[in-house]
Amino acid sequence: MNSCRIAKLGISQVLLVLALVGSGLGAAYAGYGLIWLAIFAGMALVAWLGWLQLQRSKQVIAELQRSRQQLREAQRLAQIGSWELDIAGNRLFWSEELYRIFEMDPKDGPGDYKRFLQIVHPEDRERVDQAYRNALRNREPYEVEHRMITADGHVRQIRERGESSYDEDGKPLRSIGTAQDITDIRRMESQMQLLGTAFHHSGEAIMITDHDNRIVTVNPAFTTLTGYSQQEVIGRNPSMLSAGRTEAADYEKMWTAIVQKGYWQGEVWDRRKDGGVYPKWLSISVMRDDEGSIRYYIAHFTDVSAERATEARLHHMAHHDMLTGLHNRFSLKDRLEHALALARRESSRVALLFIDLDRFKVINDTLGHHVGDELLIHVSRRLRQCVRESDMVARLGGDEFVVMLSGVEHSSSVAMVAEKLVASVAEPYPVGAHTLYTTPSIGIAIYPMDGNDSETLMKNADAAMYHAKSAGRNNFQFFDAKMNEAALERLGIEHALRQALGRDEFRLHYQPVIDVRTGRVSSVEALIRWQHPTRGLLPPGLFIGVAEETGLIQPIGDWVIWAACRQLADFRAAGIAGVKMAINISAIQMRNSDLSVLARGIIEAYSLVPGDLVFEITESVAMEHPDETVRVLDILHDMGVELALDDFGTGYSSLSYLRMFALDKLKLDRSFVEDIGQDIDGQVICDATIGLAHNLGLEVVAEGVETEEQLAYLKARGCNLIQGYLFSRPVPADEVIAFIRERNFPQ
Repeated sequence: MNSCRIAKLGISQVLLVLALVGSGLGAAYAGYGLIWLAIFAGMALVAWLGWLQLQRSKQVIAELQRSRQQLREAQRLAQIGSWELDIAGNRLFWSEELYRIFEMDPKDGPGDYKRFLQIVHPEDRERVDQAYRNALRNREPYEVEHRMITADGHVRQIRERGESSYDEDGKPLRSIGTAQDITDIRRMESQMQLLGTAFHHSGEAIMITDHDNRIVTVNPAFTTLTGYSQQEVIGRNPSMLSAGRTEAADYEKMWTAIVQKGYWQGEVWDRRKDGGVYPKWLSISVMRDDEGSIRYYIAHFTDVSAERATEARLHHMAHHDMLTGLHNRFSLKDRLEHALALARRESSRVALLFIDLDRFKVINDTLGHHVGDELLIHVSRRLRQCVRESDMVARLGGDEFVVMLSGVEHSSSVAMVAEKLVASVAEPYPVGAHTLYTTPSIGIAIYPMDGNDSETLMKNADAAMYHAKSAGRNNFQFFDAKMNEAALERLGIEHALRQALGRDEFRLHYQPVIDVRTGRVSSVEALIRWQHPTRGLLPPGLFIGVAEETGLIQPIGDWVIWAACRQLADFRAAGIAGVKMAINISAIQMRNSDLSVLARGIIEAYSLVPGDLVFEITESVAMEHPDETVRVLDILHDMGVELALDDFGTGYSSLSYLRMFALDKLKLDRSFVEDIGQDIDGQVICDATIGLAHNLGLEVVAEGVETEEQLAYLKARGCNLIQGYLFSRPVPADEVIAFIRERNFPQ
């Protein structure tokens, strides 16, 4: 106790006290004072030195504890634990982190080397033991990767490193080392390897740029597509690829979307290293760091030149007549609408010249379709030669053509063009071994005098053309009031048509549809006829157009559905099963939201099932309001009604919509079937349509089959169903029943 106090007072203070004590004892005790002084000084020095050593020990212990804590933290963060093996005593020691990695309780202890081997994965155990023993024997560092099984049965990937110490005789004394949990590292490496494989083997070009939009890396597909190697583009801006065709405003929209949404896709035009320009479909996404800042832009793209070329061909096919290369009816309507809109703004005129070839049918029927087609091609060339580049020539079908003249100032200038057309068309045509002659009958209607819209102009030009026919052919006629007589006749048809339903004047005839594989009747198509009180049995071509224009097509169409389903019920009652009823649906019916309700009611009324019916819509009807068509077809399809797209190839169907339509069948138009054996282009269209339908999972119905050659061709191409005069014309119910019995139920 005293020594501790003395130590705390310090050497100088102790000496001072001793000096005072010594001076008070007197000289007699001076000798003893010196002795005691020495003793006390020694004791104080020893105590002070002991105190210093104690303080230093505490500091060392504290530093050691801090170092151990730092080591534990470092091991935890790095997922590295340490171990020590006393070889002589066969005792194994683990650090705290190693227990955590192996998911063991420290109180259980690792035990010895053999116990450690028990938690090594059985498939790796022998390899780990051999690696350790080889390291001991060769006196070299020990390193091995292996799997281990935790107490909970989890498998973890471990990397071990260690080294051993030896005595003078070379006998191993102990081994020390580390064990690191590399499970996450290996998993990440595997994922990175997978991503790297996908990056290098992707069929799409991939380009990664940094936050300054400088190229960091590209994949091999990029080089294949652009012609640039990775070394040529690294560090450069992707704008080096631009062909200069994409508008700057489009690029601005692109970057706005990338910054705001982190993603953009669209089409841009690029230039290859060899100078070739191509469209590509580009997708760009953003990779951000933990702070939300952009680190990289990842772009992948493909060359869509082939797709665009296909679309261009399809667009051309949809807007042009396949035989003559002229614009078709669809294209004419579109161009006429634009021309009228411009004429309204500029107060100018537009003229329509409706052309019909005189006596063309005689040539066609006498010399054959191939000669007739050649004549039509020659006529189309002459028509184009007679007008300006800005004017339009279209073929409506058959031997009907239309010329549209824009920017017309006077009717006299139109007459001059018409005279030129009459003279040119009337010249002889050398076709093969024949010299053919035909003349044009031309009707002219001019906006705005003869109509303010395209339909009125077309109708009046058509009326004027018939007037030219009546006037002896080979001439042109302007539309005037006298032509209203034809319109009056049309009104008479309309008036009688309005009373036809009430008078029960409509009839249904049925044309069989034959299964190519079995030769049996698969279905019958219901086709309307009008038993006119004075003109006899009229085909639909003489009154359906009037019905559509007047809105009468709605009640007439509903009557057809009722009558066809009633007849189907009669089929069933007569023992005819397995034959479906195909019914044509008009554009107005498609736009009527009650179509599905009507169909369901009729089906229930006659105890039919929805699968007994096939609703047919034409391609042009489907594309009038495609989104509404999708909705209506989905409802009918969900009911179970089969759906067929009629006259395919005569209009313009977007392939994207074709995939969206809930269809079961595709009907190949008779105009293409007629080309079989006559025209290679028509056969190509047949083949393409059948292939397209089958790829979409649809059955193909060929219309207008009239010859064995056509049947054999279609059968060889995998056409599923056939309809045409080769088998039967549209006939009344009793005749079609007899036909079905003969085909499906032979005696």
